[in-house]
Amino acid sequence: MKRNLVVACFALLALCLCAAGVAAQESEQPMPAMGAPEQMQECNSLIGVWDVASKMKMDMSSEEWTDFEATATYRMILDGSAVEMTYEGPMMGMLFKGMGIQTFDRETGLWQMTWTDNMTARTSLYTGKREGEKMVMTGEDKYGGMTYLSRITSFNEKPESFDWMMENSMDGGNTWITTGKATYTKRK
Repeated sequence: MKRNLVVACFALLALCLCAAGVAAQESEQPMPAMGAPEQMQECNSLIGVWDVASKMKMDMSSEEWTDFEATATYRMILDGSAVEMTYEGPMMGMLFKGMGIQTFDRETGLWQMTWTDNMTARTSLYTGKREGEKMVMTGEDKYGGMTYLSRITSFNEKPESFDWMMENSMDGGNTWITTGKATYTKRK
């Protein structure tokens, strides 16, 4: 009985591999290149430790901004195929910690970024592209039971500094409210 089960498993595995091979042969597109996409070289200047001067709106309907200082550390991971960013600083009486991973998807031609932090305890996915001198990433987020769009823009990019802005839209992207601003300055 055990032997029949093992033979059946191997037969199923062989069938799956054969089907995958036929599907790959029928596809017009070759398998993408392996390793770090060339576009990841654009992230080389991010590698290091940054001081972050931030302003956040804790309530989208308010005009009140909360200032706080943080530290961001960027490093290449996965043989240069992704950049990991860790973020840490005091906010609202707690130590706010976050982590993001940014990659370039060769197949879609878009940048991707994940974000997870200890306040929301969820992972958000943003996708985007360069628009002139700006990197613009958009994704869906949740807060207080509401789902809305978030747009993150990096601009004024120089080797030693860049500006960052977060905007939110409650109406599917027709109007945007700026809810976060920051200036990143690289430590020497």
